[in-house]
Amino acid sequence: MRPGQALLPADLLVQFEPWRSQVSVAPRAHWDPLVWDGIAQYYPWRAFAADSLRTGHLPLWNPYQFCGTPFLANGQSALLYPPNVLFWALPVARAFAWSAWLHLLLTGWFMYLLLRRIGVGRFGALAGGVVWQANSFFVAWIHLPTVLCTASWLPLVLLCCERALVTGRTRHAVAAGMALGLSYLGGHPHIFLYVGLLTAVYIVLRGLSRGLGFPLGRRLAGLVRTGVVAGTTAAGLSAAQLLPTLELLRVAHRTFVPGPDSYAAFLSHAMPAAQLFGLALPHAFGHPALGAYAGRDNFAELTAYVGIVALALAVWAAFSSRTWHGRFFAGALVLAGLVALGTQVNWPMYHWIPGVARGGGPARILLLAVFSLRVLAGVGADAVVHRLALGRRLSLGPIIGVLAVLLGAAWFWWWRGIPVLVEVKSGVSVLARVEVVRAAILVSAAAACLLLVRHQSFRRIGQVGLLAILAVDLVLAAQQHIHTAPVEWVYPSSAAADSGTGRIIGNAHDWPIDRFPRAVLPPNAATVYRMRDAFGYDSLYLARYRDFAAAIQHGDPSPPLNGNLLLARLAPTYGLDMMSLAGVETVLSPVPLKWLRMKRVGAFYTYRNPYAMPRAWVAQSAAFMPTHREAVVALAQLGVLDDCLLITGPDEPAEEFRPERAPTAEVVDLSPNAVAVRLPEGGGGYLFLADSYAPGWRAYAGERELSIRAAYVAFRAVAPPRDARTVIFRYEPASFRVGLFIALVTLASMAAAGAHLLVRRSEAR
Repeated sequence: MRPGQALLPADLLVQFEPWRSQVSVAPRAHWDPLVWDGIAQYYPWRAFAADSLRTGHLPLWNPYQFCGTPFLANGQSALLYPPNVLFWALPVARAFAWSAWLHLLLTGWFMYLLLRRIGVGRFGALAGGVVWQANSFFVAWIHLPTVLCTASWLPLVLLCCERALVTGRTRHAVAAGMALGLSYLGGHPHIFLYVGLLTAVYIVLRGLSRGLGFPLGRRLAGLVRTGVVAGTTAAGLSAAQLLPTLELLRVAHRTFVPGPDSYAAFLSHAMPAAQLFGLALPHAFGHPALGAYAGRDNFAELTAYVGIVALALAVWAAFSSRTWHGRFFAGALVLAGLVALGTQVNWPMYHWIPGVARGGGPARILLLAVFSLRVLAGVGADAVVHRLALGRRLSLGPIIGVLAVLLGAAWFWWWRGIPVLVEVKSGVSVLARVEVVRAAILVSAAAACLLLVRHQSFRRIGQVGLLAILAVDLVLAAQQHIHTAPVEWVYPSSAAADSGTGRIIGNAHDWPIDRFPRAVLPPNAATVYRMRDAFGYDSLYLARYRDFAAAIQHGDPSPPLNGNLLLARLAPTYGLDMMSLAGVETVLSPVPLKWLRMKRVGAFYTYRNPYAMPRAWVAQSAAFMPTHREAVVALAQLGVLDDCLLITGPDEPAEEFRPERAPTAEVVDLSPNAVAVRLPEGGGGYLFLADSYAPGWRAYAGERELSIRAAYVAFRAVAPPRDARTVIFRYEPASFRVGLFIALVTLASMAAAGAHLLVRRSEAR
């Protein structure tokens, strides 16, 4: 990557205002909603966390999205993931590249060590490590760092489990738990689910295998010990992240109703059988960066290309290997493939394994298929080269036959499959033609290298050539998938909007999946500029706030294809009273609006909302709704009441409020996790704060703790005593405190055990 560039899709960012008018010439780019997440979610989150930590605050709460939302509790914040210190120590935009390089190097090294441990020679282990580092799955997801941070620990987890089961030593099980805990802290729960599943199956089957050479009773004891110690260690180390996430899940917007319809929806995101041609051609259905992708879902969801030569070696190893590990990973490959294809193998996983049904679809298990193929490719490369080097009899017919079949499949797809897609994406045919020719060249070069390995004089040249072919194949397949952009394009400070002291909304006229949306200041951008956005974009946010946003929009506040987005699609029927209640003062729009006060016209329209209410104010009375659902209905019917709050829960009388006093209260933000509200003189009444209501918030008036209630469905209200002058709200979730205590106890126990082991070793000497 060139100096001054960032590993971020800022080329997509500058297609939107207010950034497009800040660059001299906007680059040509094709809309990719998944790659967009790298700049729309991960950069704002990492920048917010870095700024907070540098000022001495651990950001448990993000006040800049959704009128406030839990931050650490959303696992993708990865706030407690140790390698993310790179983002706190370096400029955030540059840290994305350093983080990617670090994890690619680590995971390649881990794969090398795993292959060596299971008996693969140096050449095969190196080949497996190289193709695992550059695999298409990692490349396609490179802009979403949590995927790489979570998946990169998988080979180390299996390596430590293998050592624990073979040696019977508990410290290796502890090491496996540490690696598993780091994988969870990496921040992608769905990918971690598959890492955990493969680990559990590996421990059980390897622990029961006779190849360990132990009696059955000892094998069972080792299996239980390894599983319990590794699982307990992982849960203990990640408890400070795990417990807040579980707490957030109970009140988050993502709902799940089991049943035939939800199962059918789950299977609808499976990999179509036709896309198996992607094993022979990396872009059998086109290239998203060229605007010529015609496959189902997003390209990254369904890519499994391992290289045509590596695939041939893996297939050969799957059929010829007689080792336990060869059979295990061949079985894992078949099972993962059947799940990804949406077969009925999904039924028991969907209904019996917690978390699978909430994953959205079975296709991401392709990670395990890719991993198994990489292991088998290393086994196959080592076996072929080793036998040829020793002069043992080895027929190249099966390998060349597999290569021929793969190449034939590629040609068949070009001649028979592509014409079906030409009407949809004309660029697919041209791209496939290039890749078929490239595949033929790579196959021919690989066959030549294998012939060179037969001769002692050219053996080293043949090995290096074969290794180079494996790497070059994947490097060529990765072309134009990795977005880089000048650092100055990453949320330039000159584009910050003038939002005053109130909240802001960027209007999205639409949000399609196949072209750039018409939007200004898309969700989460306000977080970068420390402006308070009434909407946002997150995989987990509060269900209460979604209900309030639906009242603003008079309908579903999310686009049809992404329920994690809250968008302001402004129209004359817009809930102006609800928007004003949230304290929205500034509205940015790509289209003119007739019902707000114009402030500025340029590349986009800036409006002021003259009806915006203060962030905190005191009401004289309140109407109480017994349940949340009744409060939602009342909000839709009654709207915002004059000098009255709509509170969820049983009646709670307040002390008399003197209406002759000014009802507005002054708000002072103490940190991301704390807010102080100075009350008007006289006290009493009900204090309303237009910040999101969530479990974990506590309110204090002096030494007295006040009960926080949900007001107007999504916000906070307390009834301060008359003598109170200031109310302080603090975000102090018990789940985090308990989780942090468990994590510290786990670390202390590990340190004590390590110290004890060192003392015993020194005494033994």
